[in-house]
Amino acid sequence: MSNFILNGIFRTVIVSSLSILMILIFKKNVFKRFSKKFNYYIWMIVVIKLFLPFTYYTFTINILRSKKDININNINLEGFNNISTVISSILLYTWITSVVIYLIYTIFKYIKLKNLISDLSYEVDDEEIINLYRSILKEFDITKDIKLKYSYEVETPAFFNSCVLLPPHDYKLKELDWIFRHELMHFKSKDLYLKYVILFLKIVYWFNPFVYIMDKHIDLDCELYCDERVLKNRNSEEKKDYALTIINAMRKGTNTSNKFIAGLHKQSDIKKRVKNMFNEKYKNGILMALTLCLLSSITFLKVNTTSVINFNVLPKGLEDAHVIGSITVTTIEFTYADAPKNVREEHKRNCEELGVIPKDSDQIGVGVEYYNSLSKRSR
Repeated sequence: MSNFILNGIFRTVIVSSLSILMILIFKKNVFKRFSKKFNYYIWMIVVIKLFLPFTYYTFTINILRSKKDININNINLEGFNNISTVISSILLYTWITSVVIYLIYTIFKYIKLKNLISDLSYEVDDEEIINLYRSILKEFDITKDIKLKYSYEVETPAFFNSCVLLPPHDYKLKELDWIFRHELMHFKSKDLYLKYVILFLKIVYWFNPFVYIMDKHIDLDCELYCDERVLKNRNSEEKKDYALTIINAMRKGTNTSNKFIAGLHKQSDIKKRVKNMFNEKYKNGILMALTLCLLSSITFLKVNTTSVINFNVLPKGLEDAHVIGSITVTTIEFTYADAPKNVREEHKRNCEELGVIPKDSDQIGVGVEYYNSLSKRSR
């Protein structure tokens, strides 16, 4: 079981890391021609793969062998398998322990932040601001009760726990109009949910640096897409006002980004955001997205090559474990479906060691001498 889990995780890490690298390379040239929506949601290919590490469509190829010259030189297979199993178990428990510790720590940080915001926040009581906020809620067709509060815990406007939070600064109504639109657009698009999904993946794949790189780029792409939606069908003057509002809001805060909050993001990315606000010459990218989705489906395929498993030379105890020279083994052929019970059990154990699920169509070649010894033991 430990081999099966580790093989699934390892395979997913390799595939997802290569996918992240490819997306980043394409973003430099090809993807920049497409919309921010495309560049944001293209990450879902990797996210889904990371979220489903053990999901595969399996194709099995059987290779038949009845006789074979086998050269085995001073190999203690049982000892090797035992060591491999111990190492796999240690790695598995280390990974699980780290995930649990990281998860508990993250939950603790979330609860602490939630309590701090609750303690250091108060309702906005300015009628003009409240009326403006309600009018935008109505425009966005949002019926959920989303509170509007001032909070000393945030330094830039943010959305957290079904609440729009404003730092206690003096904002003009024109600035607040853009700020409300930005934060409520995050809510309408469920961006915070994706943020939590990425956070969970960072906990599970804490050892993979590519996941942290992906998180950083998704965060920025989320903000770029939010800007694109807010500024849809807006003229140049309105885009300028929006850009100045974002810049001024960032200047009043620090260069930080909380993993639990959807906000105005970091100052280091503001130049790229402003540049993209005035560039609307983007392609939809629907055809490209479909092509990439089809290609990504390959990562959910797994091919099993099943050959004859020669039990006559695998186990220790029937013969000397240290075998030297060349031997010719005559085998009896079975399929897993019609093999005797003792042969099925032996095949299943060997498959578990390899992290493979036995199939009814598996071809099993059993050495005659070993088969006779199995039959004697089962009597």
